[in-house]
Amino acid sequence: MTRPSVYVTVIRTLFGILFVGGSVVHLYGGVTSPLSYGPFGDTAWPPLDELWTGFVMPNIAWLALCMAAFELAVGVTAWLPARWNRISVIGMTCFFAFLIVLGYAFPTATALEDFLVNRAGSLVMIALVVPWLMRPQPLSVPGAWLALVRRARRRVRLSATSTTEPRSSSEPPSSGSTP
Repeated sequence: MTRPSVYVTVIRTLFGILFVGGSVVHLYGGVTSPLSYGPFGDTAWPPLDELWTGFVMPNIAWLALCMAAFELAVGVTAWLPARWNRISVIGMTCFFAFLIVLGYAFPTATALEDFLVNRAGSLVMIALVVPWLMRPQPLSVPGAWLALVRRARRRVRLSATSTTEPRSSSEPPSSGSTP
């Protein structure tokens, strides 16, 4: 069994929470203000821009619910062990890749500004999850945190015992200590 990575455990924790939160946002937005999804068509690359206005917006109520279900599933499975969190990180990577094409719906004047405002954030998100994508995570998030805490306690105990052991007479005194 591989030891859990601190970085990947933090990323799994945060992204799991963010995706569950995103599902709540899509659920609420799809029900209360479905037209707020319209501006995404303005930043989408062709032919997605036409698909957005021709298919997505007329069906946004149920598509927003599907998006909420997807984000909930990805967020929850991020915390589960083994293949489940592997499926989750693949789903997250695909979601962020889709957002590169779709954009974040912020109006811009130039292509560079569009890239920086509407697309670069998704590239950063993909870069953040790549270590998780590349390294298997057999434990659930609570299990990984427990293993990390145990490992840290072991290190603290080992360092505490090494500083309290008496020095041999051949070791020079440390600075600031009396012989």
